[in-house]
Amino acid sequence: MSIEFIGYIATQPGSEIHPRSGATIQPDYVKTVAKAHEDAGFDRALIAYHSNSPDSTLVAAHAASVTSTLKFLVAHRPGFISPTVAARQFATLDVFNGGRT
Repeated sequence: MSIEFIGYIATQPGSEIHPRSGATIQPDYVKTVAKAHEDAGFDRALIAYHSNSPDSTLVAAHAASVTSTLKFLVAHRPGFISPTVAARQFATLDVFNGGRT
């Protein structure tokens, strides 16, 4: 059995002890964190889904565009978009990032 190291990519800086600030979507932050995960040898990065957050498939697409080996675990909450639309989005993302989702 192999072990995968999975990180987390948010769209803006912040944590439990540091409140989020600035724009909700910060592309340069996503780029920096995605590259840091790849450079550190992480296998995958979670792109979380919240009802009030940016679209996780588009965040993953941006992160994939600035990395070459990092894979993505894109969260999806059923019921917010139709299954056929979600399937089409994930299939398209998978093609564009070379099967890294």
